[in-house]
Amino acid sequence: MKIITLIENTKNKNLSQELISEQGLCLYIEKDNKCILFDTGRKGNFINNAQKLGIDLKKVDVVVISHGHGDHGGGLLEFFKINSKAKVYMKRNAKNKYYFRYLFLNIDVSIDEKVFEKYSKRIRYIDSFTEIMDEIFIITDIYKQYKVPRGNKYLYIKEGTKLVPDKFHHELIMIIKEAKGICIFAGCSHNGISNIIETSKNAFPNMNIKAVIGGFHLVTLPIIKSLSASQWEINEIAKKIINTKVEKVYTGHCTGEKAYKKLKSILGDKIEYIRTGSEVNI
Repeated sequence: MKIITLIENTKNKNLSQELISEQGLCLYIEKDNKCILFDTGRKGNFINNAQKLGIDLKKVDVVVISHGHGDHGGGLLEFFKINSKAKVYMKRNAKNKYYFRYLFLNIDVSIDEKVFEKYSKRIRYIDSFTEIMDEIFIITDIYKQYKVPRGNKYLYIKEGTKLVPDKFHHELIMIIKEAKGICIFAGCSHNGISNIIETSKNAFPNMNIKAVIGGFHLVTLPIIKSLSASQWEINEIAKKIINTKVEKVYTGHCTGEKAYKKLKSILGDKIEYIRTGSEVNI
């Protein structure tokens, strides 16, 4: 399986400066002649990057949207313009209205409503554990045994006319099953990466975890990137990764560089940062 990061907050310095990075996540995955997009970033910049990297997005078979925030599903409108066949999988309440609130700021972070108005026939809502393609699964129910990221307190959902704290029922996990284990894909891990690992392990109890890929939401306040998870939180996540015998971790985006460095100091070669343009082979 090959995974290419089409969008992440940072760029791989060894690659062409023509690639565009942005605050968001988009992963392109090739497995057994299937092409998958996991999230689509904030805008359509992933399309530019795919062209520069020689990737034909017209061949994408399915898109999975990890949750209802615009930095993960914001590129859908542009994607629909170039790809006429791919089904898009997400949880039903990913189409709700979501907000970031801090002091006087009240920012809409939802996916553009036009996605659901113009392209409803392309969207498949998943409400329970489902195998969407051969050996590609969606887990919809994430069990919270461990603490969730502190940064969640700034994120809200609109219910009627009121904004209430988001419980992240719109978040899902994608699992790709390989011969010798599973790979766990998480967009932002708002439900907590330890909970996501545990939920995935329970769904596939006899399988090794070959890799965990995605963001861990350890930047507690995105507008102040230096604010990160505590050392205790980092230690607990590292402990979960070690105790569950996760073979490899590929992370970036909302994990943040500060938290990544702390995790790296504990996990060593077990963890790598994925930047725009980077390629991973599993």
